[in-house]
Amino acid sequence: MIAFVMLFPHYGHLPMYAYPFVVLGVILIYLNINKESFSSIGFRFSDLKWKAFYTGAIIGLIYAAFHFWILGPFIIHLGFKSANLSDFNFIRHHFINYILLILLAAVLVIPYEEIVFRGFIFNRVKAMFGKSFLISGLITSILFALYHWQEGWGAVIAIFIFALFITWLYKVFKGNLWYLIFFHIAYDVFMLTMILLGKM
Repeated sequence: MIAFVMLFPHYGHLPMYAYPFVVLGVILIYLNINKESFSSIGFRFSDLKWKAFYTGAIIGLIYAAFHFWILGPFIIHLGFKSANLSDFNFIRHHFINYILLILLAAVLVIPYEEIVFRGFIFNRVKAMFGKSFLISGLITSILFALYHWQEGWGAVIAIFIFALFITWLYKVFKGNLWYLIFFHIAYDVFMLTMILLGKM
């Protein structure tokens, strides 16, 4: 099941807006078979509060600034190439495309990634390894980083560190995925803004 979730988006030959519905549908069936639901892995609309929004967003912007000015340059200094961002060339100096991509990311892609990785995969791995948060967090973070392999090894390292941090937030906020979703949205808005302005 984890292999399907990892590989289908890359090899399923579906557009970016379509594959999340397929994968989430399969996950929902799997959870139902095991007498679980999205709420049992941290995605509950009852947890959608203003506090989750502003807390997650503030932490996300701080982390994005850390990545942009400290972590990213340090990884490049170690000899790794900067991330391959050619997939985002269509938003460079193009405000409408930038807004549309942010909307797509905020409404679909980011909730999808958090439900799948921090919700589903993390909890499945945790069940396999005797509920060890450390081992589950490391494995899930490695998988999340490799999921973005097309961006290059420098990006994979940065995304692995990002994944470790956001998995820790999952523990801090007691399995409430909304904090992670707003963290991730704020992070992506910062980075996409830098791409829009030609800073990356």
